[in-house]
Order: sequence, then structure tokens, then C-alpha cells
Amino acid sequence: MGETLLAECRKARTGRGFTLVEVLVVLAIVPLVLAITLSAVSVALRAYRLVEARSELSSAGMLVMETLGQDLRGMREIHGDSSETRLHGRLQDNTTDVDYEFTPPDGSLPGTFSRSGIELFGSDTSVTSCEFTYLAPGPEPEGPLQEVSDARSASSIKVRLTIERSSTSMIFESLFDLRNL
Repeated sequence: MGETLLAECRKARTGRGFTLVEVLVVLAIVPLVLAITLSAVSVALRAYRLVEARSELSSAGMLVMETLGQDLRGMREIHGDSSETRLHGRLQDNTTDVDYEFTPPDGSLPGTFSRSGIELFGSDTSVTSCEFTYLAPGPEPEGPLQEVSDARSASSIKVRLTIERSSTSMIFESLFDLRNL
């Protein structure tokens, strides 16, 4: 009877344990599964950061272009010192001057875009280019607008703005009619 009990105990013990080969196989598979999982999470996190940066950049650019558009639509006069990188004019109330100015990037300093001396983008955003193109009707009444050299004779202004953040860049371009000139 003692031998039968001992045989059954041995049988029960061997049926519930793992062999050395099974343990080694699991130890080889688990790191592989973890590496694949971490790689997928890393790719997803990188994609999320890129989408987030593009979304923030898009929101900031659209806000600046909308502000600029409101000022341009309400502009009463464009001053003669306006250029490709500067727009200086008087708003409809005849007392407020507005001065948009682009400062290009310089070495380690990011480019800036300001409205009457106040920067419109945060320090984490670089304005890589900003161009104002002054347009007026051509000789043909139904013809396309033509670029003019004197900003004061413009009836429309095309603005092209390029901004960059975290190696992501976006270009914004709009044509604004000057309603009050």
C-alpha cells in the first residue's frame, strides 16, 4: 500500500510541472512579444505627436491668418513703407495704425511675425517666410489682378505665410480684398 501511494504522488507531481525546454521556450518568446509590442506603441506615439504638432500648428496659423484678414478687410489706408515683408496701414477708425512685420530666421534664432510689435506665434514656432503681394485690377475690366509696386495703389493683398514647429511645417496662403480703400 505504501508503494502505491508513493507511485501516485510521483505521477501527480510530474503531470503538473513544466519541463526545462518549455520554460526556455517561454523565456525566448516573452521578450520577443514585448519588443514587438513596445515597437508598435513607439510608432503609435510618434504618429500621435506628429498629428498633435500639425494640429497645433494649423490652429495657430489659421488664427493669425484670420486676425490678419480682419485687419485687411477693415483697412482704410496702406502706408508707403509697406513692402514684401511688412504691411503697415491705418484701420477704418482712422486712429489705429497696424503694422505687420516679418523677421526672417537668423542662425539659431527663429523667424518671427509680429503685429504692431507683438509676436503672433510662441517661441516654439518659427516663421520661415512671409510675403505680402500687393495687387490691383489690370487694364482689362474682367482681367486678372496684377502685382503693383506701390502698396498704396493695391485693392487686394495676397499673403503667404510659412511656419514651422518640431520639424513640421505648414504654408498658409490667402487673398484679401481691401474693402474700405
